[in-house]
Amino acid sequence: MTQEPTQNNIEAARHDSPSEDALGDSKGDVLNPHGSEHEELRVLRDRLAAQSGVVTRLGRTLLAAGASAYLVKFSMARLANAIGIEAQHSQVTFSEIVTSVYAHGTFRTESHEQRAFGTNAARLDDLRLFVRSLKPGLLVEDAERSLDEIISRKPPYPAVINCLSSGVACAGFCFLNRGGLVECSVVGIAALCGQILRRSLLKRKANHFGVWMLCGLLASLLYMGITQALLFTGLLTVGHPQGIISAVLFLVPGFPLVTAILDLVRMDFLAGMSRMTYVLMLVISAGISVWIIATLFQWHIDPPTAFPVSGIALYLLQFTCSLVASFGFAVLFSIRPQVALCAALVAGCANVGRLFLVAQGMLPQAAVGLAAVTIGIVAHFISRISGFRFSRTSLTVPAVVIMIPGVPLYAAITHLSNGDIPQATAALVQVFFVILSIGVGLAISRMLTDPGWRIDRDTAQPRMLEKTGWNDDSHDFQMR
Repeated sequence: MTQEPTQNNIEAARHDSPSEDALGDSKGDVLNPHGSEHEELRVLRDRLAAQSGVVTRLGRTLLAAGASAYLVKFSMARLANAIGIEAQHSQVTFSEIVTSVYAHGTFRTESHEQRAFGTNAARLDDLRLFVRSLKPGLLVEDAERSLDEIISRKPPYPAVINCLSSGVACAGFCFLNRGGLVECSVVGIAALCGQILRRSLLKRKANHFGVWMLCGLLASLLYMGITQALLFTGLLTVGHPQGIISAVLFLVPGFPLVTAILDLVRMDFLAGMSRMTYVLMLVISAGISVWIIATLFQWHIDPPTAFPVSGIALYLLQFTCSLVASFGFAVLFSIRPQVALCAALVAGCANVGRLFLVAQGMLPQAAVGLAAVTIGIVAHFISRISGFRFSRTSLTVPAVVIMIPGVPLYAAITHLSNGDIPQATAALVQVFFVILSIGVGLAISRMLTDPGWRIDRDTAQPRMLEKTGWNDDSHDFQMR
């Protein structure tokens, strides 16, 4: 059995390895494949393979948990520098990683396809803290053990809580979309059942687009069936067809959408465009389900124009539902409770302010942009107060995801399918400008609070650890 090369082996090989002249590179001599020099080079190359493997493993784990391309490349570069790699460069898309490492007078290039797509914010935070703790001289074996320990940690919420959070979040979202008590209650049941089906199918590694379509069909069909049963029994006198879209809002890929926007702002176009394409495909898959049910039963799906209450009660309910919806989506994203609660409180205040400004006549996209800037700045200070244990991504995404216009988006898909081009165009334009405003608002907040966003530079930064001196106050540690 070949012994795994250790750090001591490599140091000995470096000191004892012959020069270029001794190897014959400059004199035309041929290296003896059975000589001691060959064994020393093999040890160095094997060690480089181990170093490259752990760096790539970190990148793949981050990508599978939903990290942005910037965070993946930044983290891989820091780990590479910590374990003794002289230079490391990588190309990251939504589903692939190509990395090249240089050390010991040789290099190695690896290419990996990443097929595990999802969001695990708790794991992202753990990996981010691991990267922040890196110091020069780290052994590959120690890095592997740390990654094993992080990956083996249990999710912060059991499956039951995860599914219940889907129903609660969509019920709160339903009220924000001007739904009443009946609509919110039925939406909660439908979204709960839809999330149970989604978890079951994803555990079996089913195709994501098929999963989103089946879950959309189940949730919208359950909503329609329950309301029709209530009408038939006389418990309802008026149907509530508009809530059918709120029942599928748990399928809105909010985390990858926000991450795609941030990738594009950082000019990581390969990752941003591929991630945005993934988001659009998922939305279309769920939208087709809503259109099928609405067409079969001839339901009108445009949202109501007014809230069921007014005055102070309206603002209190908006704050409560914003908090509940944001916390529910944070649980779906596996964000830890203390971080989720902070994000929910920020979302409650910011979203009520946004709705108030819209009611006073401000353009929706302007109000959303202002709210996004506020959320980003507040999230930065919360993260700083926590010693950067709370990442800004975990704080901002649940807060802004409830401002994504899911109802107009799914309504636009349905109008397009029915050939109602004017209404579909109006809804799509509204969706486009609101999502654009969210991205611009978050980008502005980052540039105001993080020098790393104000200066465009190489994300690899191969010698960053030596330059920063491991100062925790450096902006290099404020990874999103």
